[in-house]
Amino acid sequence: MKTILSLKGDVTNIETWDEFSQELTAAVDAGAKKLVLDMERVTYLNSSALGSIVSAQKKMSERDGEMVLVNVSKKLLQFFELYNLTEILTVE
Repeated sequence: MKTILSLKGDVTNIETWDEFSQELTAAVDAGAKKLVLDMERVTYLNSSALGSIVSAQKKMSERDGEMVLVNVSKKLLQFFELYNLTEILTVE
């Protein structure tokens, strides 16, 4: 089962993040084998957002699932690289 979730905007707003976080948790808990996070319309992620994404990646890996981040902007990719998150997350 492949699940695609799309983030959008500045994910610092508690309402925006809470909604996405719930969707992410539901997709992981539902047993998705491949989870694709479409980051095309993301302009910023806060530390809570990053923590949830890393946590989801860990859960997916523990059950031999795959999580992939797609359409990541150069700005966000540089951020991921700066904090060595590209060693944990799969970015395409």
